[in-house]
Amino acid sequence: MGEEEILIPRAMAGDREAFTQLVVLHQARLRALAALLVPGRDDVHDIVQEAFIDAWRGLPGFDPSRAFGPWLRTICRNRSYKFLRDRLPQRRRELALVDAALLADPGPPDETASEERLNALRTCLGSLDEAQRQVLSWRYQDDQPVQDIADRLGKHPNSISMILLRLKAALMKCVDGRLRVAP
Repeated sequence: MGEEEILIPRAMAGDREAFTQLVVLHQARLRALAALLVPGRDDVHDIVQEAFIDAWRGLPGFDPSRAFGPWLRTICRNRSYKFLRDRLPQRRRELALVDAALLADPGPPDETASEERLNALRTCLGSLDEAQRQVLSWRYQDDQPVQDIADRLGKHPNSISMILLRLKAALMKCVDGRLRVAP
């Protein structure tokens, strides 16, 4: 009988030390899983910690005839997805400015902060490769649906959505960086 098989019944009986040892056995794998799903290092740590708390609370319902590792990974994966779902509205607000700038008709130049931001965005757009600019152009200038772009490129619509999200995030970071160094 392996170490895990000894620790699981003890942990299910309420032995915190046994559960702590299970945490030690599985924490690296859970961190790796969460890091695949969530980009922020601090967020990964929090997600794994919350997953172990969920596991401790859910331990009375665990079926000991099943494998413990996959059960834990499912909890961690669900925690990661919850984190991403909860964070999505915030990211949408953050990226809304980039969407607006991509759609904006700048009109006559003036000295406002929004004009500086738009100029920084133009510079950042120029740093993208042609294929990236083309996808942005189809979506935001030509107002093509994501499905049409996906069909055109032979990709899945979710792939195009992720490409657009990453491009918008990269542009937002570039614009913010340019505005910080602007005189």
